[in-house]
Amino acid sequence: MEVEQRLTANDADLLRYLQRRLLDREDAADAFSEVLLVAWRQRRKMPADHEQARMWLFGIARNVLRSTRRAGARRTAATQLLIDATLTDTTAPDEASAVRDAIASLPKEQAELIRLTYWDGFSSIEAGLMLGISASAVRSRLVGARSAVRALLAGDASTRDADQGSFTT
Repeated sequence: MEVEQRLTANDADLLRYLQRRLLDREDAADAFSEVLLVAWRQRRKMPADHEQARMWLFGIARNVLRSTRRAGARRTAATQLLIDATLTDTTAPDEASAVRDAIASLPKEQAELIRLTYWDGFSSIEAGLMLGISASAVRSRLVGARSAVRALLAGDASTRDADQGSFTT
């Protein structure tokens, strides 16, 4: 019963974690089901402490996400193009799209740190546990990631200004 409580206590956060990264609701739901299945199969390994159990579950979710992405990469090029076309969010504001694109253009590790801390609300300690690095490493890497995002966004702004005929001095 206690394992079930720890699973249900984190299920909404786990689903949101997967939805933010997969974007396709069906893929996220499939990945979520896989997380629950793996967690149930390995329930004897689940830590007794609530926070440690939460990090353990998110570690499983991260591994399922990797597997899902690898499986997606094996799809044919035509299928992948169709999926990408249908997942494009044309209703998002320009600013949100620019931020999302800037994060997506970062190296995978930096992008994941930004997503874990700002989208998912994990602390440096929690993100470090998930990624297998220290909290101080998370904080120092976040400094670089934020600087890279700012630089990318500043480049977009200067490009937009140039396109509109204005320029800065």
